[in-house]
Amino acid sequence: MSTDKNHSSVHRCTCRETSRRPRLLLDRRRFLAVGSGCVLGALGGVAADKLPPVDIGALTKFSEDGISEEFTKNDFFVIRYQGRLFAASTTCPHMGSLLQRDSQDATRIKCTTHGSVFDGEGLATVGPASSGLVRHGISVNKDGHVMVDPSKEFHQDKWGDKGCYVEVK
Repeated sequence: MSTDKNHSSVHRCTCRETSRRPRLLLDRRRFLAVGSGCVLGALGGVAADKLPPVDIGALTKFSEDGISEEFTKNDFFVIRYQGRLFAASTTCPHMGSLLQRDSQDATRIKCTTHGSVFDGEGLATVGPASSGLVRHGISVNKDGHVMVDPSKEFHQDKWGDKGCYVEVK
């Protein structure tokens, strides 16, 4: 301690650290280690969420236009509409509610919560939903079986894309 004319004793800091900032809880190395772990953990979750393709049967099984609820346990309808076969989500694009085939009209799908109605193509025709149903990837394997890939999604603006539907005769 030293003496100064205005104070009887003044404490002079002799340590090297002159900043009054609080010490960081994580140094750079620890931050990178924790951050890397979080990123890898998140990527692992994404990989785990990828559902395997679902074999829904031979293409010949779908000979007439209509909406099948056979695969709703897999969260999709199988729909044949005007020469195309596709798999549409059972989740309403409005607020995520459950969809089911309309009991009054088997060519339509209805939201059980807010009343949105979708036609045989999956277009919103009534209610608060403003977009069509999300479709899943669909293809025909070498054995002639239709495979639906729930991990691939096609929103209404992509319904014409390859992999969103298969042609049927």
